[in-house]
Amino acid sequence: MRPLKLILSAFGPYADRTELDLDALGTNGLYLITGITGAGKTCIFDAITYALYGEASGNSRDSSMFRSKYAKSEVPTKVELTFSYDGKTYTVKRSPEQEKPRAHGEGFTTQKPAAELTYPDGRVLTKPKEVSNAIQEIMGINRDQFMQIAMIAQGDFLKLLLASTDDRIAIFRQLFKTQLYKNLQEKLKQEFKDVNDQRETAKNSLKQYINGIYSDETDVLSIEIKKAKAGELPLGETLIVLKTLIENDTGAETSLNAEKDILDHLLEVVNGNLGKLEERKKAEDAVLAKKTILSEEEVNLERLQKEYLEQDAKTPETEAASTEKTKLEAELPRYEALKQLEELIQSLQNSLGEKTKDFAGKSEDCNTGIEAVSALKDELKSLSNAGENRQKLSALKEKAESHRDSFSDLEKDLSDYTGKKNKYTELQDKYLKASKESTRAMAEYEAKNKAFLDEQAGIIAETLEDGKPCPVCGSTKHPCCARKSQDAPTEDQVKQAKSDAENASKDAQTKSEACAACKAELAAAEKSIENQIAALELGCSKEEAGSHLEEAVAQVNNEINYLTAAIQAEENNVARKTALETEIPEKEKDLDNLKKELEDLDKVIAGLKAEIQAKSSQLESERKTLRFENKDKAENRISELDTLISDRKESLKYAEKAYNDTDKAVRELKSAIRSLEEQLTEKTELDEETETQKKAEYTAKRQDVENKAKLIHTRLTSNEATLKNIEEKAGDLENLERRYIWIKALSNTANGNIPGKEKIMLETYIQMTFFDRIIARANTRFMVMSGGQYELKRRKEAENNRSQTGLDLDVIDHYNGTERSVKTLSGGESFKASLSLALGLSDEIQSSAGGVKLDTMFVDEGFGSLDEDSLDQAMKALTGLAEGNRLVGIISHVSELKNRIDKQIVVTKNQTGGSSAVIVL
Repeated sequence: MRPLKLILSAFGPYADRTELDLDALGTNGLYLITGITGAGKTCIFDAITYALYGEASGNSRDSSMFRSKYAKSEVPTKVELTFSYDGKTYTVKRSPEQEKPRAHGEGFTTQKPAAELTYPDGRVLTKPKEVSNAIQEIMGINRDQFMQIAMIAQGDFLKLLLASTDDRIAIFRQLFKTQLYKNLQEKLKQEFKDVNDQRETAKNSLKQYINGIYSDETDVLSIEIKKAKAGELPLGETLIVLKTLIENDTGAETSLNAEKDILDHLLEVVNGNLGKLEERKKAEDAVLAKKTILSEEEVNLERLQKEYLEQDAKTPETEAASTEKTKLEAELPRYEALKQLEELIQSLQNSLGEKTKDFAGKSEDCNTGIEAVSALKDELKSLSNAGENRQKLSALKEKAESHRDSFSDLEKDLSDYTGKKNKYTELQDKYLKASKESTRAMAEYEAKNKAFLDEQAGIIAETLEDGKPCPVCGSTKHPCCARKSQDAPTEDQVKQAKSDAENASKDAQTKSEACAACKAELAAAEKSIENQIAALELGCSKEEAGSHLEEAVAQVNNEINYLTAAIQAEENNVARKTALETEIPEKEKDLDNLKKELEDLDKVIAGLKAEIQAKSSQLESERKTLRFENKDKAENRISELDTLISDRKESLKYAEKAYNDTDKAVRELKSAIRSLEEQLTEKTELDEETETQKKAEYTAKRQDVENKAKLIHTRLTSNEATLKNIEEKAGDLENLERRYIWIKALSNTANGNIPGKEKIMLETYIQMTFFDRIIARANTRFMVMSGGQYELKRRKEAENNRSQTGLDLDVIDHYNGTERSVKTLSGGESFKASLSLALGLSDEIQSSAGGVKLDTMFVDEGFGSLDEDSLDQAMKALTGLAEGNRLVGIISHVSELKNRIDKQIVVTKNQTGGSSAVIVL
């Protein structure tokens, strides 16, 4: 990649449009970017980086900071870069988010970031993210890689040169993306910790399961169980003892269950015998109880028979009520028709009331409308002359506003006059001081010149030598030479005094001319003010004009406010007149429609009254033919009859049922008594007391057996679960032990914790490979820059096996054959070493990026610490770097480089703010 043209606008210190034809620098060799500190040298590389990737070259600068503080608000911030890559030319344009003036109105609006990439074939991309991705695809590197390859920032690489292994690990992690190896180290370390924790947890769980083994204290195996719980018994033997304990408890549980079955059978026989005895006793008690109930039921049967006969005698009355109910139900539809007629009459009366009320309301509206129209006509008549004075009032207002503008102009001129007057006084003071200084300097010069001329004999005498002729008289002997006084001025002092006098005279002349020009401006301003005062007829001097102006301005403002209000009143009257001319005809039309509605309502009301009279007569005629006044009363009588009929039928039905149920119960009681008496005729040989004693004896024995069986079952169930858990956990522990062994070895290897060996982590080992390649590339320059004296070397052996190692850097001094730390190099030597390291890193990254073609590089500062020989060596190395088709730009303010490098970009910091840059060839 080689930049061809760079255009900056309101970017960084470059306030105006700055265009650099970088193609003029050629395709190879060195060029210098020079200027004072803070002028904006590095900003050129910032602009190139921003154009390509949308970001600055330094991490401390954000794209929102690119806006130039010196630029005008209407000048947008943008960068345009034309570059070539692989023989093809591309153009990329970018602008950051920025505030810009609104197109309409005041204030600013926010403009979003924009980007545009033009391909060689004319295709254009316009989205910032798409442009960044396309640039990375074209060049094959991202922004970080571009920074590492294209910019050699000396301060950063001096840190890399002098860094410890731990610091270099962090730096290389960013450069070569080795974080994944660091992550692997941490993951293995965490995995080792997790496996160890799981292993200890499994051991604790196993111990807890062994402590949960239950045994009978009287059992001889309990001794072995106690040893196992105390950790004195191997796991294999513990399992054998536990299995033996489970086997013994299983046999004991089986024996107790068999004994319990025998006792259950004996209890079943005894319970059967006791049941038979209980049934016989119940039968005897039942006979006595049923005979008592039979006696009571026979008395009740006679009473219920009498009640049934009484209810049956009321059947004729019930049939008569049923006949009356049928007749009334046949008349119900006529009551419904009567009700509908009543509702119709009520509806007609309601409608009549609404229409009457509506008629009264509309009549009132009609009267109100007539009065309103009359009032509007009177108002329209009063506005017949509206608008006639509007033009006259507007002309008066314009005249008053013109006067006010003239007052404002005079007020401004008075203020300017005061400023000019003050300026004239100030210039007068300066002129007087300059004049005095000129007089003093001239007097001093004349005095020194006179003294110098007076001392010429003494001055010439100081140059005379015996045997050599005098330049005045020619004599070779000088018996009585003139002597120069001690206070005599030298020729240089006289010349300096003359120069000071001439400068002072020029300064006084300049201040005199400025004072005269200001006086002329003051006189013109005074004349203009007097003319304005006369034109405005203020009748005062210019000194009094200020106070008169305040009164005149207040008066004219009052006049303008009055005229404005009067014009607005005229316009309001015209608008009201126009509105009335439209409103009055509309209201008269509404009155005509309302009168017609009143006539129609009067006809509807008369029709409703006639219909109500006819329907009322029909209602009275219908009422006379019915037994009851309305349907509700007829339905109430039907309901009474219905209740009477229902009650009579229900009473008869209930009396009949009660009699039949009691008769049936009497017959069933007699049958049950006969059956029980037949059962009691049978005899039995069972004794209740004997059977009860047997039951108590069998029950006690069974409870004892069951308690023993539950205890054994609980112990057996717990121990079986414990055996299963121990076997499972023992298997888990065995697997964890195997995993623990190889994870520990892997973690120690990756994290450099192998006992007796150097502490080199996996990430450091990977970085060592990169570091060796960088050092090899760096030494090709360092040997040249140091005149063959120095060579960089990675330290192979650590000082100890406790601290991190593997990336320490030493230097070989070929002059004395020693090898020492790079930290012992002097400042200039350290610069050459760090520059060589930076160039080696750039070459390595460019090589690892897959054949990236960067035809331009930048080297930023650092040359000020070099002596002349070291600078020659550094320039020789950089010249070698620029051979072929590579162009190297050196960013520096070192003056020595200006004489060594012909091609330059000169950055100048302007006194008015902002910077400018030009290419000098």
